[in-house]
Amino acid sequence: MAAPHGLTRPSAGAEFDITTPGGASLHVRPIGPDDRERLAAAFEALSERSRQRRFLVPKPRLSSAELTYLTEVDHRTHEALVAVDPATDRIVGVARYASAAGATGVADVAVVVADEWQRRGIGTRLLLDLRERAVENGVARLVATTLHENRAARVVLRRTGFRTRQMGGGMVDLVLELDAAEERAPR
Repeated sequence: MAAPHGLTRPSAGAEFDITTPGGASLHVRPIGPDDRERLAAAFEALSERSRQRRFLVPKPRLSSAELTYLTEVDHRTHEALVAVDPATDRIVGVARYASAAGATGVADVAVVVADEWQRRGIGTRLLLDLRERAVENGVARLVATTLHENRAARVVLRRTGFRTRQMGGGMVDLVLELDAAEERAPR
């Protein structure tokens, strides 16, 4: 699959640079345990609204256990990609999928982009790369849940191939069947 903006896609585990449509350069790579403090700082910098949109509930802080879970991933059943601003070494975007225990073919997806970096194509690009990692790791279905009021997330998810599965209680569930998605994926 060709990358947006004419970039070549790397193999799984690779690090690479992207340029946003606005001309900003970012470094994309898998998350690691060394990102614990950077991830905590990125979370702290998010607005209350962005935190709630990411976690679906008010979330004033990340616990030590949550930081461990979010940074110590196996890169198979739980993968996370970070976009880092090389000028500041700050994480400005994270996309992840995680499978529940015993459900390796299905994974939940979440994406967050720093408030001042939103609407620059970063979430879309991270989701496209995350989707590719999921395929390489044998995940057949990605599921995303977002708040109904989060139109921006729904647009990004649909742009990357997700389709609405159900709505209710102020939430929207979207699903992406990866086998079929690879044939109709944006290129």
